[in-house]
Amino acid sequence: MPYVITDPDAIGAAADELQGIGAALDATNTAAAAPTTGVLPPATDSVSVRMAGFLDAQAAQYQTLAARAELFHDQFVQTLTIAENNYAQAEASNASAMQSAAGNQIALIMGGTGNPEPSASYLQAVYQTYVLPNYPTYTAQGLTTPEQLWPLTGLNSQTFGQSVQEGIAILNNAVMTHTAAGDQILVVGYSQSATIATMEMRYLDALPAALRPSPNLLNFMMLADPNNPVTGGILTRFIPGAFTGFHVPTPIDTIYTTAIYGIQWDPVAQFPAGIFNISADLNALFGLPLHTQTPLLTAAQLATAIQQQIGNTTYFIVPTMNLPLLDPLRLIPILGNPLADLLQPFLQPLVEFGYATGLPGPLQSIGSLAVAGAGPGVGLPLALGQPAGAAAIPGFGLPLAAGPPAGAAAIPGFGLALAAGPPPAGALLVPSNGL
Repeated sequence: MPYVITDPDAIGAAADELQGIGAALDATNTAAAAPTTGVLPPATDSVSVRMAGFLDAQAAQYQTLAARAELFHDQFVQTLTIAENNYAQAEASNASAMQSAAGNQIALIMGGTGNPEPSASYLQAVYQTYVLPNYPTYTAQGLTTPEQLWPLTGLNSQTFGQSVQEGIAILNNAVMTHTAAGDQILVVGYSQSATIATMEMRYLDALPAALRPSPNLLNFMMLADPNNPVTGGILTRFIPGAFTGFHVPTPIDTIYTTAIYGIQWDPVAQFPAGIFNISADLNALFGLPLHTQTPLLTAAQLATAIQQQIGNTTYFIVPTMNLPLLDPLRLIPILGNPLADLLQPFLQPLVEFGYATGLPGPLQSIGSLAVAGAGPGVGLPLALGQPAGAAAIPGFGLPLAAGPPAGAAAIPGFGLALAAGPPPAGALLVPSNGL
């Protein structure tokens, strides 16, 4: 394919210079016309008369040629001027076409269960905390999906499976339409819509490369992901008869850049692995209010998150200071908080046993990630650690010996080392009914 490199400004400058030269030549020719075409014979002899006539004829021919040259000169200058304008217009058109081809940058933000059409306040909260710091040039656009869960959203509601399936179709249509137009898209899903995003990601990853959107045009972001394979989202745990067909993890080997955010002990994003651990089950039950807080986190709270990257996916978990299990006790005036603080070091090891993943493969060995300043977000030291020489329970990686190691503890199910100490500014503080 041939390419032409032009400089319209230089062409315009050349045309102006040529026009100036033409004007000077025209003035010179006009001044010379009378003296050269009106030559008088120096004498009356026949030779002088013939020579004078010859010179006049030559001068007349020159004036004719000069007029033609002037016409050619004017036409050439006009051609250069037209060329300048055409090239300038072509550059402007190409720039506009390139800008159009680059497309828009859009964050498609979906709501959670019971929030099918994202409200303005929800869009603003998610955009300000999650989208803007990472995708500052993107604009927020709500994407309406069913977000139903029978019977919680009404007796006439769709089941979870029906709602998710319809949501997948809506999201896939939006993704394919926008990326085909050259738009850059960030898919943002929260809770149920994070499952929709997970299923869409799995579908796209399975397509031939020629049929799926380029990773340059599509990214994903999940909040409180039920399919989180690292923290153990509720849909990565087997619950007989519930959510059939959606017990799949969000891919850890996706080709798309992905960020997954969650709060420690939110039962949707981090569900107990051992359902027969009553303390962990109760902790999950009382931790349910944490799930509603994920879209509402502040930048300061999010800054305490512990990060782990696997492939193209970065996982973020925001530490929670207190066990949700003890939230009811903390509501008792005066004595509630001191009693809860006294009991937490004894109850926390029992709770943590229920959250140990025991998953095979890379998920079993995720971590030990040093917190480097974010660790104190947990607040109270965990009562179960990994002191030197302690034996471990097979499949769980947790020591038999109780008692915190020197200056460190671990968030169960995430394999992250945390430094003990008071919470920093912005750390998540339980009771979970207020952040």
